[in-house]
Amino acid sequence: METQLILLLGAALLACGSAGLLIVRLTNPRLGGLGWLGAAFASGGIGAVLLLTSDRTPVFVGILLADGFLLLAFVLIHMAVLELEERSSMFPGLGIALLTIQLATDLALIAGYGAPRLRVEVAGVLIAAQVGQTAIRLVQLDRRANRPAVLFTAGILFCFMVFNLIRSLLVAFGGTRGRVFVRNTTDLVYAVYIVVALGVAFGFFWMTTAILSHDLELMASTDPLTRVYNRRYFLQWCEKERARTQRTQIGFAILMVDIDYFKRINDAFGHAAGDSVICAVVERMQDAVRGIDVIGRWGGEEFVVLLPGASAVSAVMVAQRVRKNVEKISLPETLSADPESIQIADVTVSIGVAGYQGAEDEIPNILERADRALYKAKASGRNRVAETA
Repeated sequence: METQLILLLGAALLACGSAGLLIVRLTNPRLGGLGWLGAAFASGGIGAVLLLTSDRTPVFVGILLADGFLLLAFVLIHMAVLELEERSSMFPGLGIALLTIQLATDLALIAGYGAPRLRVEVAGVLIAAQVGQTAIRLVQLDRRANRPAVLFTAGILFCFMVFNLIRSLLVAFGGTRGRVFVRNTTDLVYAVYIVVALGVAFGFFWMTTAILSHDLELMASTDPLTRVYNRRYFLQWCEKERARTQRTQIGFAILMVDIDYFKRINDAFGHAAGDSVICAVVERMQDAVRGIDVIGRWGGEEFVVLLPGASAVSAVMVAQRVRKNVEKISLPETLSADPESIQIADVTVSIGVAGYQGAEDEIPNILERADRALYKAKASGRNRVAETA
């Protein structure tokens, strides 16, 4: 009677969870993985109902379909993780193989081959294999995901994997006493399945909301074309660096970078080509600076670079490296039939350099000096680096 109550409770919880997850997924497409998780709950709920009615249904239904739906639930959880990863291919190769093994084992049992305990042994090992793969995939999620949430969910799955392996080993090698113990703890097994389902659902909500929060913050802080920081967020970085400098007395510098004759490039090659040039310049800039340096798009074809800890001399060296890197970009002549456009096919930048000058030096002042230095570089012929006096 207790077993039936646990299965009934499990089926009801999984059905409600499935409906809730699917509704959330449909109303917010950004919450990846929840649709597959809802399908997993539905599959698990069907499996629980089939187990609940196994004494009143044909053996084919009570064994084959129940085992299949329960294993399918864990395959679908794995697909939820794949969608969370935004993988191009979501084909669950291992899951299909495990379902095939489960089908073959159950057909053999129905046909009278093998002892009944084989069902418990094989099911436990197959579920452990799928859960283990999912836990490993979770740990490999990129840094957008909240690590505590990932480790929480992966930890639940690892523990569940160990639980299933121990249960299978007790049935296989524990002798009569081991099999009696497993049979007497059936209610505990079903309760563990319910707890794992609730824990995984909580973990997924935690992960998906963390990823959504990260993505929204990224959208608010970066330029959509180049994926470098926008002006507002760059200024925040500058203020943090100024505060750090006042504590450590280690200076910093700012570069103001402008693409030379960018309007001519747009006019000759079109705005799409202009966007490509902007992205190419950003890539060259990223190759020329350090990992701790911060690049921002100031507006249009103008960029800024924050160089933490850089002296005036080293800032000029970085600026020259950026300028020479950008010089390597050339527009294909085939983009325009206008012979005059070939004259501006080479992409260059002019750069102004300004450094921090003491406790009274504010960020707007540094930027103003960098801007004056930039105009100085342009006035002296472009494709130059200039610094303020």
